[in-house]
Amino acid sequence: MRKIKYTFALIMTVFIISCEDYLDQSEEAEGLTENAIFNDIVLTRDFFDGAFTYYLSEVSVVNQSPDILPGMTMSGEGYPGRTASPVPETYQFYAQGDYLSLMNRTSGSDTTPNFVSRYYFCFKGIRIVNTFLENADNIPNSTEEEINYLKGQAYFLRASFYHLLTKRHGGLIYLKETLSVSQPLTSKRESYESNLSDMLDDIELAIELLPVSWSTESVGRPTRGVAMALKSRLTLFAASPLANETNDDQKWIDAATAASDLINFANANGLYTLANASAASTLDVDRDGADLLVAEPTALQPYRNIFVGSGIQKTIPSEVIFMEANQKFFTFGGILNPTPRLSLTVGFDIIKFNNNPMNIGALANFIEKFETKNGLAIEDDPSYNSQDPFINRDPRFYNNILFDGVPWTTTTAGPKNDTPFVDLAVINEEGNYGKDLDDPSRTTSPLIVYNLTGLRIRKWIPNGAYWRTGNAGNFSYHVNNIIYRMPEVYLNYAEAVNEVYGPNGVAPGGTLTAVGAINLLRNRVGMPNVAAKYTGSKEDFRERIRNERAIELCFEGFRYDDLRRWKTAHLEENKKVEFLKMRWQGGKSATYPSGFSYENEEQTQLRKTFNDNNYWWPIPPSEIEAVPSFEQTEGW
Repeated sequence: MRKIKYTFALIMTVFIISCEDYLDQSEEAEGLTENAIFNDIVLTRDFFDGAFTYYLSEVSVVNQSPDILPGMTMSGEGYPGRTASPVPETYQFYAQGDYLSLMNRTSGSDTTPNFVSRYYFCFKGIRIVNTFLENADNIPNSTEEEINYLKGQAYFLRASFYHLLTKRHGGLIYLKETLSVSQPLTSKRESYESNLSDMLDDIELAIELLPVSWSTESVGRPTRGVAMALKSRLTLFAASPLANETNDDQKWIDAATAASDLINFANANGLYTLANASAASTLDVDRDGADLLVAEPTALQPYRNIFVGSGIQKTIPSEVIFMEANQKFFTFGGILNPTPRLSLTVGFDIIKFNNNPMNIGALANFIEKFETKNGLAIEDDPSYNSQDPFINRDPRFYNNILFDGVPWTTTTAGPKNDTPFVDLAVINEEGNYGKDLDDPSRTTSPLIVYNLTGLRIRKWIPNGAYWRTGNAGNFSYHVNNIIYRMPEVYLNYAEAVNEVYGPNGVAPGGTLTAVGAINLLRNRVGMPNVAAKYTGSKEDFRERIRNERAIELCFEGFRYDDLRRWKTAHLEENKKVEFLKMRWQGGKSATYPSGFSYENEEQTQLRKTFNDNNYWWPIPPSEIEAVPSFEQTEGW
């Protein structure tokens, strides 16, 4: 594990770049001219670091504000507990497929989803990168190594910005030089394939120029492994049905090879080793089991530490390739507050009465993807009982999901939830509405955040963290906003290899079979190997790979784009929204082992519409008005 000492722009940069529009003339940093900036390596580095402030990944925040419409809501993993506008209104724009209205939102507004701001942010970052690359070879007091390391980061960032853009909007225009204000704007959009080729060229340059690791003062900057992780993610997207319409095997081979190269690189350099929580196989999570109603089971701790931990001093977990620094809430005394995931998933308990937290609750139909601890889908395991759904599940269930009855630290004097455990029942043991659950008949302010779904997200909540008012509370915890970690690479490898070579195939230069890669991930959390009934064909194993991806990467910002690239977002199972309704039945019985009945209730008013045109997003209409030749996305 490596201590983080962030010294660059992911926290803040001395030179905040002011851009009215990404096509404006070159920016000036705090009144300095471009000539002055590129006449000194220190000023150049500070200017370049400004590009990191526009790197808005799926886990990033804008101005320290949580995303109004995070990927976990769009993907069908969860739904917000905040019932006041604009949250429900914004969700309905998405659910009804009205992406054009979303893209019309004002960039940077508190009610603007981050993926709208990302469109503008990426081009601003690209502008900084291109300005740097045009001047990089003319800095008089620099060394070749300094410039090459900066160039490596620049090529990585440009490819990253374009991947964030093109994975949603398709082909755009790949800018490799800054545009002059006098230059006529008559550009046409390029194809996704053309943009892909340029992204891969940039990634190869980044891999060539970036170091394997940084010295202590620069830990946290992108490395060679980070660039290789981007290549793995990008080539998998390009090989998937959305972008690979002819199902060209070479695309899958490229994706398998990119993942295999990173696995071999990591093994050769002793990097990105998987956390070992194999002892989780011993968890006693049967009915009345010793570990069932435990906030943070000891045997899961090595896995738990990847996501949250005590103390504000972060370490980089061994399997993490790249992650963000803590975000600061400067308006609250500079406290290191681990946003955005903490705010998104636990708004009610930790940030009471605050307007921003969404308190995303997990959906009942999503948690059905967690297998039993026997390694079977719940519909395939005769021991699974829908009236006792929380017992004997995949150990990762107990890291990711908070359910009724789990002890949880009471956070403030007189909190809304004044019980020492999670209370999410429609009718609890006392015959009352659960104190964590939204009561539709309540008359208190709708800005107070409650849970709606009957399930909460445990993955990003350190037990004991809370924020009362101002800077009062317990902040001695951290949350890791991870951008790349090694399990994604193994999942990428398994998916690509299976498509070309089948479950027991191996990538060129690789040593793992597709099944072997998935078993590595399962075994390290105490799960058995993939059951043989799921590995008999490419088609059967494809479904288990997709399910494994849903579980391992849940609530990390992957699933919405996974559903798009697989072209499965339009399927019935991915459009419905179900909440879990628990009702006390008077006591434990053979029918109701926990004393509660459990029922998934579909929320028809939240049901999604997803048409063919929703697979590729529109660009802001203002872009077409400014440059008519820059055509709108097909279907919009």
